[in-house]
Amino acid sequence: MNEDENKGIVFQIGYELPSQQRVSMQIANLRLHAWGVFSNVYRGTLVSPGTEQEIAIKKTWPKTPERNFELLFLSGIKRKPHKNIVQMLFAFSRTTTSGQGLEATKAFCESYVFAFMPFTLQNILKKTRLAEVEMKVYAWQLFEGIRYLQAHMIVHRDIKPVNLLIDVDKGILKIADFGSAKIVQRGSHSTSYQVTRFYRPPELLLDAKEYYWMVDVWSAGCCVGEMMKGKVLFPGASREMMLKLIVQAIGLPSARDHDYMKVTKMIDPASDVHVKGLKEVLGNVSQEWADFIGEILRYRPRERLHGPKLLSHSFFDQIFTPKCTLSNGLMVSQVITPEEYKIALKNDCAAGRQYATSVLRNEVKFSLKDVHPVTNPTPIATSKDAKEKKDSKENNNVKEQKLPNVGSNTNITSPTAQMSLKRTLNA
Repeated sequence: MNEDENKGIVFQIGYELPSQQRVSMQIANLRLHAWGVFSNVYRGTLVSPGTEQEIAIKKTWPKTPERNFELLFLSGIKRKPHKNIVQMLFAFSRTTTSGQGLEATKAFCESYVFAFMPFTLQNILKKTRLAEVEMKVYAWQLFEGIRYLQAHMIVHRDIKPVNLLIDVDKGILKIADFGSAKIVQRGSHSTSYQVTRFYRPPELLLDAKEYYWMVDVWSAGCCVGEMMKGKVLFPGASREMMLKLIVQAIGLPSARDHDYMKVTKMIDPASDVHVKGLKEVLGNVSQEWADFIGEILRYRPRERLHGPKLLSHSFFDQIFTPKCTLSNGLMVSQVITPEEYKIALKNDCAAGRQYATSVLRNEVKFSLKDVHPVTNPTPIATSKDAKEKKDSKENNNVKEQKLPNVGSNTNITSPTAQMSLKRTLNA
């Protein structure tokens, strides 16, 4: 980026999306907003082209300039945008060289420009407890965004509060950060080491290699549970502790549950765990809330409440009553319009399936090649998929996972299976 020192304006050539037209951008007041292991986020004001607006720029450093699925999907090319999914406005890249002679190394940086969203669900929950209407409005939009991804055969694989962007004034939630996302097909295998631990479903904790969109449904259920509880639902410091906390909430999985999860490891049915039940784990919530989360957090992926059935659940009746408002006075019907509700329940997957097929056939094309030319573009996520195929061939023997011992057990029935517990009497 070139900077006009007198005005503090940065000039950058990039692509406007989804049109893919080359444009000259002028960005003012650019500063670091957040940072992570794989990317940094900058905030600034887009002066031109178009109307002046606040923007966020995500900068990543891929090992190669090959196209990746995050770039392709967020570009919005050949798909309809969705209100609850972030949409890339512009993209640009740059190659830098550090060192000299034989020690010179090149670094390739891709930058994605989005409309700025002021908050994440994570930093909101750190500061305040959400009102009931807000919780339900955000929960509905989260599951509606996941429904859209499922219609496009996409699994996000990192649904968590920090990746849920929120505009409090407008009541809007958007799913962000598609760095781990991929299109999945039946019979395809993926690495189980995905999803941030606190939000990782039991099948991935037990090393399943064949999984689909339902991993996102579990993660979203954990996020909604966190809104209810005010803190992380399953804060396990290790895989074993995560499994223990899950068992405490919904009981031990049966042998049949393990089969449905397609896992390569099993929880020892003789594990000595005190089962509390989901309502106690959630804390001071009504039975309605506990029952709703209980329909989502189930061992068998296909039995997790999702899609139109979830979006039309009686749990959400409150926010769809006439004149229901958010805390700031905004009508819920302005946040989730009647037309958007109808589209969600219709759940037409035809366009999404067509998009997924086009991507898999390498028919959807976009790259930043004129900044860093690639003579032979590699199919999307080839290196990642190859690694996942390699990983799926390993550790195929089913092993029992012994959970950490605790003092006592209580006989509570799991929502998905009859538990086989080693019971003791509480003193």
